[in-house]
Amino acid sequence: MNETFASSNRRSVSSRRQVMAGLVGAAGALALGPGIARAQPNNLRWGSASLGSSGYVILEAMSNVCNKYMDQKSSVFATTGTLENFALMDAEDLEFCHTTSFDWQLAHEGQKPFKAPIKANQMFAYIRWLIPPLVNADSDIHTVADLAGHSFGAATPAAGSTQMAKLMLHEAGVLDQIDWVYGGLGEVYESFSVGNTDSVYGVFTNGTPLNLITQMELTRKLRALEYSEEVLKKVNARNPGIVIGELTPENWPALDRPIRTPKITGILGSDDRVTPEIGYEVTKTILDNAEEVRSFGVPLAGVNPEDAVLNLLPSFPVNAGAAQYFKEQGTWREELIIAEV
Repeated sequence: MNETFASSNRRSVSSRRQVMAGLVGAAGALALGPGIARAQPNNLRWGSASLGSSGYVILEAMSNVCNKYMDQKSSVFATTGTLENFALMDAEDLEFCHTTSFDWQLAHEGQKPFKAPIKANQMFAYIRWLIPPLVNADSDIHTVADLAGHSFGAATPAAGSTQMAKLMLHEAGVLDQIDWVYGGLGEVYESFSVGNTDSVYGVFTNGTPLNLITQMELTRKLRALEYSEEVLKKVNARNPGIVIGELTPENWPALDRPIRTPKITGILGSDDRVTPEIGYEVTKTILDNAEEVRSFGVPLAGVNPEDAVLNLLPSFPVNAGAAQYFKEQGTWREELIIAEV
């Protein structure tokens, strides 16, 4: 299995390298962006994702609304992705961050790429993604098994989407036969669009294709690969944050029929140092102003009080303040766990 980077234009800062030393393998070797300052009394730090990604847009919108209505000020930082966000929370460099349902088992159990369990709490859910591999329509790659011996454009090694793709392709039996190409979201899609990469991870936000996908379709036809139900069930058994989803022609007209695909949800994570009072105020501010949050763009379409609690994970704790808000709204699920104060 070979690993390359779509671009070498990365800045190295020692403070972020020290945080990422907690991650093993390729993730620990990344040269990352600007350092994150230590918290000030009224400054809440939010970790998002790579520039231009849906995770980045979502966290920018939420922090913007919190800055408008809360006394505490919020600052958003671009990161390499959700796994780095957990490491930054563990290092007390973030109060809130963008995560996916896939990440929580890895972080709480200290599974690879983490070296030890990470304490964090859920706040609320806000989005769902369908993530099938994409190839050019005229490609000789017709099934996931056909990816063997070909290159696959993923995000950075520290990104949750990359780790999830590796889990999926491991269960499909082709992981060790993939040539991995890493980079930022725009970099890996550019590499795919110019023919340097045979396949790329697709991103469909609440069923809507990523803008980069729509842009590529102006000049070419694309095709999504379907995972078997057996593979998806095996993956779900290993990580319950990944469930079986369906991408339909109504979502994406390039399809001629619905296909099975991995589905994950986006969850706002909080460091376990975040108090119930702050947790309550952040949750209330965002969900009471959900319509305003949604006005920031398509990635925010899933922000609403009902789905916010419906898509939380029952195996991991919820900030006590967020739980209080859901109980007041009558949407709390009794199978969820409230974090100890």
